[in-house]
Amino acid sequence: MAIDSAAKQAEDTAVPPLPRRGSTTFLAAVGLVWFLVCVNTIARWVTSDTEFSPAPKIGPDEMADWRLIALRVFEVISLLVLAAFIWFSVVQPIRKTGKLSLDGRFVIGGLICFVADAFLNVQEYLFAWNSENVNMGVWVKFLPFHNPEAPSRYAESLIWGPPMYVYFCAGVAIVACHHANKARRRWPNMSKVTLFTYVFIGEFLFDFIVENVVIRTTHAYSFAKTYEPLTLWAGTVHQFPIYESILVAAVGCVFTWMRMEAQDHPEGLSPIEVGLVHWRPALREPVRNFAVLGFCMVTLVFVYHLPFNWLGLIGTSIADLPSYLLPA
Repeated sequence: MAIDSAAKQAEDTAVPPLPRRGSTTFLAAVGLVWFLVCVNTIARWVTSDTEFSPAPKIGPDEMADWRLIALRVFEVISLLVLAAFIWFSVVQPIRKTGKLSLDGRFVIGGLICFVADAFLNVQEYLFAWNSENVNMGVWVKFLPFHNPEAPSRYAESLIWGPPMYVYFCAGVAIVACHHANKARRRWPNMSKVTLFTYVFIGEFLFDFIVENVVIRTTHAYSFAKTYEPLTLWAGTVHQFPIYESILVAAVGCVFTWMRMEAQDHPEGLSPIEVGLVHWRPALREPVRNFAVLGFCMVTLVFVYHLPFNWLGLIGTSIADLPSYLLPA
């Protein structure tokens, strides 16, 4: 009886909470490793005798003048959008507080994670790039897991590419939180599942509209090989895998969730950062920076890049591409 009583008392004792240092430390380690991979990859690319140069143009096909003008307009708009994000999310908060905000860290994390964009073609040419893009080739040859038989001479955009990693991550989170806050004030009993369902639908539509407008007007890029059952306009230069918008919206929802959690936290900390209290004050800012970078990388790789590559590699829908969208 004494043993049973002791066992029951042990069961009734409150379970102590687990320390939350682990996720922050783990993500910071991931961020540090990814930063070192980026430095190594870009350094090897820039010092390469063969890869660091504009991708050669092949074949007889020429872009229509109006498409080329549309491409240049898209590049200019992308630069302006990126400049606005850097000014409002990075520069202004630093000038006011001397520190980066979570939005600023998302912006910088997105720019650094743009290096991972070359993972799209690390095994096969799944994502086609226009040789008219302002470019210096691509660094895919120097990324981990690169297939030596995969093409490495194509025109990864240096102008409109990086801003996409900002406005499809940090940008949609900022906009989604703004509208979510209005919805929460109007319908205070709305569940989180319902709220994020609307967020997902909005981000899905945003990606679907933006990408299809860009593809059809500029030919800046195309989806070279896709999973046909989930592809619209299969086999054409404009073919569009519907899972592209699903994956991009999922990424946006994860960033929105982190931002919303930080907004609701009494100290403004997201789940990425709550373990900082276990670090000495002198190390908290660098740990926070690398933790957010690690979060950006983990989210983009596991929510977007891996599913996209898997569906592309098993895909059978091959786009009929003009020569300016083919690799050398």
